This record gives sequence, C-alpha cells and structure tokens, in this order.
Amino acid sequence: MANQSEASGVHFNDFVPLPFRILFIIQLGVYLWYSIIYLCTFYSRLNILELLNLSYSSHNYTQLDRRLPSTGEYETTLPAERIENQLLLKGVWTTLRSITLYNFVGYCLYLVIQLKYDDPEQGKQNAIVSFLYKMIPVVVFLYLFFKVFYSSGSKANAKSVGQYRVYTTIKRILLGRINSTTMRTNDILISDTLTSYGKVINDFGLFVWANYYKSESPYNIKLEFIILCIPTFIRIKQCWYEYSSTKNLSHFFNMTKYSTAIGPLIINLLIKMTLQTLSPDNNEQLKEDEVLIRLTKLNAWWYFCSVLNSTYTFIWDVKMDWGFGLFDIFFKANKIRNYTLLRPSHQLIYGNIFGYYCVILIDFILRFLWIFRLFITNEVENRFMVNKLGAFLFGSDSFSLGYVVVEVLEILRRWLWCFIKLESDWVKLQVTINPDIEMTNIDKRDT
Repeated sequence: MANQSEASGVHFNDFVPLPFRILFIIQLGVYLWYSIIYLCTFYSRLNILELLNLSYSSHNYTQLDRRLPSTGEYETTLPAERIENQLLLKGVWTTLRSITLYNFVGYCLYLVIQLKYDDPEQGKQNAIVSFLYKMIPVVVFLYLFFKVFYSSGSKANAKSVGQYRVYTTIKRILLGRINSTTMRTNDILISDTLTSYGKVINDFGLFVWANYYKSESPYNIKLEFIILCIPTFIRIKQCWYEYSSTKNLSHFFNMTKYSTAIGPLIINLLIKMTLQTLSPDNNEQLKEDEVLIRLTKLNAWWYFCSVLNSTYTFIWDVKMDWGFGLFDIFFKANKIRNYTLLRPSHQLIYGNIFGYYCVILIDFILRFLWIFRLFITNEVENRFMVNKLGAFLFGSDSFSLGYVVVEVLEILRRWLWCFIKLESDWVKLQVTINPDIEMTNIDKRDT
C-alpha cells in the first residue's frame, strides 16, 4: 500500500500528518454545523432550536433551580424563540474559534518537532523530542474532545446548555440508545453524522496503533473492521429499539438499510485477509493463481454489496429522510393523484427548486463514488482521465490525498443531507403541533 502512495507522487501526510488531518476534519464538521445554523436562521424560517427541542430561555424549562434528572436531558416545555438561535450560533462560534487556534498552534509545533524527530542525529533517541512528538497530538485531541463533546455543567444556563446537550446526546448514542420520543431529530443528526465520520474514526484507531501500540507492525485489519462497523451498529441498535417500541415497519426497513453497509466491510476484510496469504510469514500461504481467483470472486461480491447499499441508501435519503416524491411512482403505483418529484411547492421552505435537484444529484454521485474503483488499472501510460481519477481516489493508502478527499466528500454530502432533513422534519413538526394547520401556510408563519 505504501508503494502505491509513493508511486502516485502524493505525500499528503508529509504536509498534514495523520493526527492533525483527523483534528482538521472534526473542525470542519463543527464549521459546517455552524453554517447550517447560520443559513437556516438568517435565510429561512426554520427554527433549529425548536427542532432540537432545546432552548436558552429559562422559563422554557421545568425544575430549573434543581439538579438535572439522571438522564441529563434539557427538554423544553415551550418552543424556543427564533432569536435564541443567535445564542446557539455564538456558542458554536466560540467553540470553533477556540479549537481552530489550538489545532493550528499544535500543528505548527508538531511540524517543527517532526523535523527533529526524523533527523538521524537528534531523532527518536532523544527522549525530549520523542516525548513531545507523541504528546503534542494527545494534548490537542484532549482539548478538542473536551471543547466539543464534554461539559461539566449540570444546570441549565445560557453558557452550558448547548454544550451539555451535545455531551448527553453523545453519551446516549455511544451506548446505542435514542430518544425517539422528544428529541429524535437531535439524536438522528448526530448518529447519522457519526456514520459519515466512520473513516475518520478509523484514522484515529490507525493513529493510536501506529504511535502508541505497535508502531513497527501494520494496522490490524480485524481492528479496522470493528472500528468501521461501530457507527453502523449504533444505528442498527437504535432502529431495532424504535421498531421494538412502535412496531412501525419503517424502522425495520431502516435497520435493514444500515445492515447492507456491513456487507462491503465484511468482503473488504476477506480481501485483505486473502492478500495476507501471499506473505511468506503466513502458514496458510496460497499460490498466486489461487489468490487471484479468490480475489476475483470477492471483488465481484464487494461490488454487488456496494450497489445494494448505495441504491438502498440513496432511495431512503430521497423518499424517507427528505420526504420527496421522486420514487413514489414505484411505491404508490395506483395511489398517486398529484405526483411531484419533490414535495408540494408550499412545503419547500428554502424555495430554490434548482438547488433541491442539485442536492439530489450530488447525493447520488457521492453515494456511488466507489464506482471509480472499477477504473483503477496497473497501466501507467495511455490512461483516460477516469482511470487517473479512480487511481487518485482509491488507488493509494490511507495516508494519501485521494483518501482524504473521499473522507471530506462524504462529510460534505452529509452536510447537504442535513439541510433537507431539517426542512423535512420542520414541515412534519408544524403539522404535529397543529394538525389543522394549512400546509400552504407553513412557510409563511412567523416562527
């Protein structure tokens, strides 16, 4: 794998070392969340705090002067006012500014220390240099996790309520739980975002393995498989809980959707295990032609499982998460009266019809981005642009620029997904609050 990276001439890890690549991508996620709140607050009538069932107004909470219940939830008794979203913006911006400063300072210090660490004369044998090389990323990681995912606050106040909500939500989600009664949108946003950060979470495992566990041995492929599966298993457990509680088949089908993501991961593990049989240190060494036959079959299964997963998830994005009618012609053949590709125009809060179609197209392209793996070839000369693009994105190891581009593209896809998901949930919320409300007035209400 390393040879492929070198052959491609891309040495991204030399410019942005692995730990800071992880930190910067998490920082990107915080910035994208800030942009969602900002755009929804100032350019639409969506009330993000109302969707999250969160409020900065003390009169919206019960038992304000008492310690929080054991669940640690801040559930509003009254909808948050739209102006409160500016407090949310201010809090996210404070966190973003803080982690950006620490990430940048840590990155600069790390590069300086790395020059000395790689220097044969004063490198690994120098205890101080070696200590700083290993500790700088740890310090920056701890600071970022504290600022983004943890809060010691135990009472509802304007300074801690938002951060504490993130803390309680993350704690609940990591246990595979979901509050589907009062804050489902809140939990789903973070849970699904976690699945898009699967590769980044695995990068963190690779970083710990390479620097603090077995730096001289390759990354354990079984550990990699387990880490990549964790976000998906969390969503599977959440869907099963919702199905068990409600017996609503949509939750069962949602669980099935996430289950299809496990197939490509299992096949990928088998492919890597098969490649290991070529190693002279392996007792079960196979002949090269036997390995090629096995790899051909496994690759075919990988593409089949990937097609199944991408198709299922894309249809689910459009129909279930976004509430668009694009696929209704297949699911409601004889029940469609007023067929529309999106939703009725009065339910499109953002209003830009072209923008909705662009998001659908981008979601489709990025869901099937793995198709470029088909065009990877060993030939160096006379390759088409599609071959070069496939080699760039999927032909190198996890330290290459192409691998990072794939990670970032998935996070940007999730960012666009969040906009339409929030809009869809907002439309549903208005009907839930007032069943008699005219849907044509949803986008006109002063929320």
